[in-house]
Amino acid sequence: MERVQARVGNEVRRVARPTWKDPRLLIGVLIVLASCVGIVALTSTLDKTVPMYVAKSDISLGEQLNAEMLGVTNVKLGDLADRYVPATPESIVGYRANSLIRAGELIPASALGLQDGTNRRPVSVNLPDALPAAISAGSHVDVWVASKDRATNGFAAPTLLLPAAEVTFRAERSTGFGGTSGTVVELLVVDEKLADLLEAMANDARITVVFNPAASSK
Repeated sequence: MERVQARVGNEVRRVARPTWKDPRLLIGVLIVLASCVGIVALTSTLDKTVPMYVAKSDISLGEQLNAEMLGVTNVKLGDLADRYVPATPESIVGYRANSLIRAGELIPASALGLQDGTNRRPVSVNLPDALPAAISAGSHVDVWVASKDRATNGFAAPTLLLPAAEVTFRAERSTGFGGTSGTVVELLVVDEKLADLLEAMANDARITVVFNPAASSK
């Protein structure tokens, strides 16, 4: 009889409702809390937005940046945040637009140029041929130069002078008889390549621009 009572007592203890002193219940509560904290932290990270400057209207090359021409928008950029200008007044002090910035666009960090003369310079280049429609203001081109060979009255093999140069202007040259005789493009040229390009133009080198889709899509 005593054995039966002991067995019944053991069964009762096993099915009895756990109390707060039960270590299994405490461990379960801790696991649930840890999961909740992890989910909240992950959700907060995914939903994090940062205030960034955006152009209210088109900003031309060389324009002085100020708060009046910029709006503020909260966007999710994640690891790309460093590529754009945060909405803080000190981030634009002393800067001009180093390229054309379209209305509604975030301000790329690469589009900021200092006022100390280190900006890219706009240079107009006359090209003898028509250009693809993809080459327009804001697109990027690779500029190839073939030096003139006076001895053979031809040209040397072309070399890449300006990779991914930005186009700020394009216009067809008119012949005066309703036709066209080539294209004028304005390119932004870094200081260290400026002399080479001007030399090529002065010595009648053949200059060819090729659309760079990879740089234009950034």
